[in-house]
Amino acid sequence: MMRIDAALKEAKKMLENVADRPLFEAQILLAHFLGRDRVFLHAHPEERIDADGYFELVKRRANFEPIEYITKKVSFYGKEFFVEPGVLIPRPETEILVDEVSKRLKGEEIVAEIGVGSGIISIMLKLKFPNLRIIATDINPKALQLTKKNAKRFGVSIELHQTSYLDGIAEPIDVIVSNPPYIKNEATLEKPLSFEPKEALFGGERGDEVLREIIDRFFTMDAKILACEMGYDQKSSIHEYLQAKKEPFLIDFYKDLAGLDRGFVIQKDRV
Repeated sequence: MMRIDAALKEAKKMLENVADRPLFEAQILLAHFLGRDRVFLHAHPEERIDADGYFELVKRRANFEPIEYITKKVSFYGKEFFVEPGVLIPRPETEILVDEVSKRLKGEEIVAEIGVGSGIISIMLKLKFPNLRIIATDINPKALQLTKKNAKRFGVSIELHQTSYLDGIAEPIDVIVSNPPYIKNEATLEKPLSFEPKEALFGGERGDEVLREIIDRFFTMDAKILACEMGYDQKSSIHEYLQAKKEPFLIDFYKDLAGLDRGFVIQKDRV
């Protein structure tokens, strides 16, 4: 048995080479282990716990496993979503993609998401605009099951299809949104990223091959808006690739909170 404050002190030491905020992560893991919130830890530092199971979680994190996979929870847009190994962990910058799409919606469109992952983009759009019809695809069955779980949690309806891109989807679509893989195949990943599914990270030899395929498909469809996240160094290549497109369009690139180029929105017939 071990006091809560002593367990946190030991865990903080174990996480110092892994986490930017080791004590905070130690608290997150202990709160998860105990089924309590962090306030309980502060209020009961002297309470004794059987810490063996807790330190097993801490060891996993000390081995660079993402804390989201350990707790199976992730915060996005101020809400708590389920996440699991085998599905990409949502990043805070993807909230900006939701914002950029939201600016351009009237609220009754048919929206298609390519690569739905944990469902965070589609679910947030549905929560913001309840009258949207949302169709989402993914090649990963784990992702589709996780999206179902998250959609049920928030009481929203999303039509899910296990397919590549929008293959087999016959319905007319107004808006396409995607956070596709965009890392170069040869890139060396940081240790935490090595735990995430490779098919959700690597986008080809250049890194933007999947993005280009989505753009090509968009220009063969009646959809009027395409919004995608991209790599911070891909603005020029995407802009150059678009110059060959004959149909009139307007493109807006946007930045993330760090000031890095992070995505784009293409609108047809609005130049």
